[in-house]
Order: sequence, then structure tokens, then C-alpha cells
Amino acid sequence: MLELIAQAVSSGLALGAIYALAASGLGIIFGLFGVINFAHTQNMMVAAVVAISATAAGIPYAVAVFLGIIAAALLGVVTERLFIRPLLTHENAQIETLFITLGLAVVIENGTLMLWGSQPKYFDSPLRGVIEVGGAFLTVDRLFTMVVSVLVFVGLHLLATRTRGGKSILATAQNPEAARVIGIPVERVRLVAFAVGSGLAGLGGVLWGTIYSVSYITGGTFLILSFVLVVMSGPGNITGILICSLLLGMTESLAGSFFDPKWQRLAVMLVFIVIIIRRPHGLGTGR
Repeated sequence: MLELIAQAVSSGLALGAIYALAASGLGIIFGLFGVINFAHTQNMMVAAVVAISATAAGIPYAVAVFLGIIAAALLGVVTERLFIRPLLTHENAQIETLFITLGLAVVIENGTLMLWGSQPKYFDSPLRGVIEVGGAFLTVDRLFTMVVSVLVFVGLHLLATRTRGGKSILATAQNPEAARVIGIPVERVRLVAFAVGSGLAGLGGVLWGTIYSVSYITGGTFLILSFVLVVMSGPGNITGILICSLLLGMTESLAGSFFDPKWQRLAVMLVFIVIIIRRPHGLGTGR
């Protein structure tokens, strides 16, 4: 029994790490800037598709991962520059960006279906093998996912609290007009935030593809869960997103191990409902 629990927890941590990367970019964009980007998780799918296609063409895994992240970051830049920035001065900007990015998500998904096909595809990844940790057998790809996620979140924390660029992003999110007065290039900072957030989602997509299969609907399956995590953690709380992601990842894994896989998402939503009832402002707000 203890070994089964340890196995489920370890798998849940790896799953939660991917959820965290998917939601952290959304947390930056939605939590800090109030922009609802329904195309955000399509960055995951695009990055995974690019990386898998690159490895299939003989490009080394590390280079393919980099290309996937860059593709996601570029998609984020294009989304902000062409579809979101022109709407930000409108009175109903939040509603308009919601609908335009929802349409963009549909276009990206269907474009991938036409170009890549409907069959799920897999990475030719060098991350193979199994490691025993405390009675649980953890695959190398899952361990790699957890380590990368921890390093990324440590880096995000340091970026936000110790660097001028991170402080500029926070200042722009809190008061764009005041940020302009003190010389912060607001449009450039927002563009960088979109690039970073989309790149993080892209990394999550590549890591997902390293463990599981990828298809044109991969991005859509993460959308609702990513918004759930942002709401659970509180606006702009990146550390809270990591904690909530790991919690939901373990909940999903334990539900699948001890009950039935079809109960997994239901268990996740029940945890979400309980947390929001008890802490309506999110786990990381202190209220």
C-alpha cells in the first residue's frame, strides 16, 4: 500500500510540475495584466509539435526543446502585438480579448490538425530508464520534469524580486500610467511578459510530450485547468500556482490509482471548489 501511495505521489508531482508551467505563464498574463488569453495553452501544443517534428527530422533533443520554446514565445509575441495590444484601449477590452483569443485558439488548433494530422505523436526522447526513490519507481523523464520545474520557479522568483526587469513587470501591472511617468516602456514590458509566459507554457508542452503523447487537442485540454490554478492561487501569485499545481497533480494521480481514472478530473474539481469556498481570494493572498 505504501509503495502504491509513493508511486501515485511521485507521478502526481511530475504531472503537477507540468500543470505549474502551463499555468504560470497564464498567471503572469492574466493575474498581472488582467488579459484573458484563451489561446495561451495552445503555446504548449505548438511547442510540443515543433519539438517532436524537429527530433523526427534528426535534430538533437536539447536543440528541439529549445526550438519548441522559441516557437511558443514567438506565438505569444504575435498574439500580444497583433491581437491584444490594439484592443487594450477599448472600453470593453477584457471581453474583446477573450473572444478574439478564443477564435485564435480555434484557428491554431484546426491549422495544426490540417498540417500535422489527427494521430497522437511521441517524442524520440533520450530520457529513458527508471530510478527507485523511497519504494517508488520514478521514470527519468518524470524526474527530469520535476527538477526542471523547480529550477524554473526558483528562477522566476529571483527574476521578479531581484531584477530590474521583474520589478518593471510588477510596476507595469499595478499601475501602467505611473510606470510610464517614471520611464518604464510599458508596451515593451508587456510584450516581454507575454513572450516569457508563452515560453513557459511551451516548456510545459515539451515536457508533456516527453512523457505522454501529443495531438492537436493537447492545448485545449489544459485551458480550463490552467485558469482554475490561477484562481486557486490568487492573482499574480506564481509561487501559489506551483503549490496548487502540485496539489492538483497529486489529487489526480491518487484518484486514478485508488479509484478509477474517470474520477481523476472530478476529484480535482472537488478540491478546487472546497478551496475556493474556504479561501475565495486564493491560497496565496493571506485572506
